[in-house]
Amino acid sequence: MTDKPISNRRKVGSDCFALEYIRTAKKSLYNHLNQFDPNNYWIFKSTEKQKLVSVEEFLKFEYAGYVFFKKDLYNPENILKWCDLIKMKFLVKPTPPDYMLNIIKIIN
Repeated sequence: MTDKPISNRRKVGSDCFALEYIRTAKKSLYNHLNQFDPNNYWIFKSTEKQKLVSVEEFLKFEYAGYVFFKKDLYNPENILKWCDLIKMKFLVKPTPPDYMLNIIKIIN
């Protein structure tokens, strides 16, 4: 597990939140881990190409940040669809509700 300084976006342990490496942060990853169970979340790296990662990959903290989505509220396939649909470069906030995918018309 890393001892890099880690900062959080949104409340850690909520439905969706992000943890990011920030050089000036006051807490390490260890300080955040007692606030949530990573096994209850879909974990995505938030860098240029979003990818679902395992808990083990997350604990190594090899990327600049990770976004967590509660497993019982979010569908990982739909999160990736949203990233493709809106050309999201860095995933740092929740995606729109899943039902929106069915009502959006894409015009080229």
